[in-house]
Amino acid sequence: MGLFSGSGQISGYNASEVEALADVINNTAQKAGEGITERLHDEIVVPMSTVWYAPEAQEFFQKFAETVASAGQNITEAFDAYRKAVQSAGENWAENTKGVAPVLKPVDTVTLNLNISDIQKENAGNVTLDEERAESIARTLSDVEANIKYDLEELAGQLNAETAFIGHGQAEDLRLCFVEVIGQLHKIFQFLTEGENSLQSQINAAAAKYKAVAEGISNAFQNSVSGM
Repeated sequence: MGLFSGSGQISGYNASEVEALADVINNTAQKAGEGITERLHDEIVVPMSTVWYAPEAQEFFQKFAETVASAGQNITEAFDAYRKAVQSAGENWAENTKGVAPVLKPVDTVTLNLNISDIQKENAGNVTLDEERAESIARTLSDVEANIKYDLEELAGQLNAETAFIGHGQAEDLRLCFVEVIGQLHKIFQFLTEGENSLQSQINAAAAKYKAVAEGISNAFQNSVSGM
């Protein structure tokens, strides 16, 4: 329970405390970015680095890293939109009380730098893909997306605005709004599992290709021998 919670008879705002929320929102945004890239590295890149060794694997994950990086702008915009909404709420109070209008500094750009250095072009000279394990990893990608959503909601849930917006459930509604807005960010990562060009589909396609190439060469050898 906060200092001003209880009967709800005290209501208002604190301009300085509202402005201080800018740092909270920004820090949450940066932590979100770090958490996202850490999960993608630990739960996708590292497992795949032990099953796929090929120059094309490096190219594949370079493109994946670029896709992830491009999501940084959307994440920044989502956090900053929330920052603007908080500022607008403070301005509303200032207008109604003839008080000070808070100004919240913009959210810093969220940079998603995914480390893909684990992916190697060969393993002791072998250029290979473990088809079964790659497909198994592909099946876990929906879990990765769900984990990202959970992490974001956990971060957003830590917002405390009780000293900024006082009374009548303002602070709790502000926190719940933050949870909802940031929780929706997981949809940015639906490229992991949805559509023909999703990471899941591409990994499965790579496994199918390697299998087809191996079987085709095997058949060619057999036909060559039988034709002698």
